[in-house]
Amino acid sequence: MPRKKARSTRPRRQPAVSRGPRSASAVAPTAGRYDTLAYWLMPSGLIGLLTTVFWSGSAWGRVRTRKGRGAPPNTQAFPILAPGKLGLALAEHAFWRGRLWNRTVALQGDSSFTKFDLFEVSADALLYWGTFRGNGYYGSEECHSFAEPFVWLDRFMSVGDFKQQRVADTVLDPRHRSVANMDQLTLRVEIVAHYESWKDPDSGTSYTDVLEVHYWGRYPEPASREVYHLGNGLGTIRFETFNAQEPSGVRLQYAEGFEHFTPPDLPSLPWYDPFKSATHVRNGFCEDFLAAPVQGGAVAGYLRGWSGSKDAVITTDGGDQGMSPWKMALRGSNGGGDAEADFVVVSDWIAVTPGRRYRLSGSLWRVSPEDNVYLDFNDGVGQGGRFEDAQALAAHTQVWERVSAEATVGPTTTAIKVRCVRDGANRGNAYCDGITLQRLD
Repeated sequence: MPRKKARSTRPRRQPAVSRGPRSASAVAPTAGRYDTLAYWLMPSGLIGLLTTVFWSGSAWGRVRTRKGRGAPPNTQAFPILAPGKLGLALAEHAFWRGRLWNRTVALQGDSSFTKFDLFEVSADALLYWGTFRGNGYYGSEECHSFAEPFVWLDRFMSVGDFKQQRVADTVLDPRHRSVANMDQLTLRVEIVAHYESWKDPDSGTSYTDVLEVHYWGRYPEPASREVYHLGNGLGTIRFETFNAQEPSGVRLQYAEGFEHFTPPDLPSLPWYDPFKSATHVRNGFCEDFLAAPVQGGAVAGYLRGWSGSKDAVITTDGGDQGMSPWKMALRGSNGGGDAEADFVVVSDWIAVTPGRRYRLSGSLWRVSPEDNVYLDFNDGVGQGGRFEDAQALAAHTQVWERVSAEATVGPTTTAIKVRCVRDGANRGNAYCDGITLQRLD
């Protein structure tokens, strides 16, 4: 779940009886119809602080970190699609808004935006593409990506209007950077009520111009229903769920105040393409083996989806950069290999979108300063056409470095390969792990 940010010492902006600020893009609706984007989306730079109440049957009951009565358990967020709900005793709620992937997006998360629900903003609707739960792989939650977006809200809706749709949900395992499961879900969002004046039963705060919206993650299952109260210009001011078995133990959240903050220039970009272009590097974390792994075993003989030169082997030497202790090593003349350059390269082509820009990232360890160790796009060789290569070089020795390089594939390029190389003097060993590929536009 997104981490709780350190609290500012600035005075909090308390919600008042008067209406909150409207979104800059708000448009006056016709009578009885509401501009849903002005309620669901928060203005850029505004963050809500939400107190969390846990189910009484959970081990934590009601917890408030601000009063020093403990901390929430180390549990995961909702296993299936709960936009904006985080299992933190004092949670943050904000939107990163801007242009990414050549789309106008609204990313719902905390102020770090390392995990978020992905919405696309169109002229007449808000589209929900799934939930990204981070680029980590130790204990990270599953990510969800839809084959096509769920129309979360039409731009203008009235009380009683609803959106309901069957979606194909791909469940992505961050540990193996792979598809874990696929499921069919029926999602439903309904505008239930509008209040000219509404008072939160827990905080005692009064608001004007509030929409009550219900969401079902598995319609019509009663336990999958969630209730949102949305303030015009404020976003979610109250959230409730009816699933007492939900792992985080969260029962409800309500706003305690609002602050202004400066969003990051860019959010964390998912390791997968959220718009269904398969661009992740298969087995980039060295976890899937053709046979029981052995120290010094040839990459081509043991590591599924990879091939390499004769001194490219698997090993547990050095720190653990992936889910398992195994990584790829390129042995130099001082490490049991010869003095020739070595490489590892993915065996299968990775599908890409022609003309798009991609970021290749990975963890590298270089032993000898006389060697060059780097990731690249296999000299720019691609199916359908070549493109200009890019390299991500290790700059230091005897330490793990996270490096990245970006390249724009050719206008006719439909698939690429990536690799790790050690050349130069070829004296020391080189190691690589945690290799990922992301589309940037």
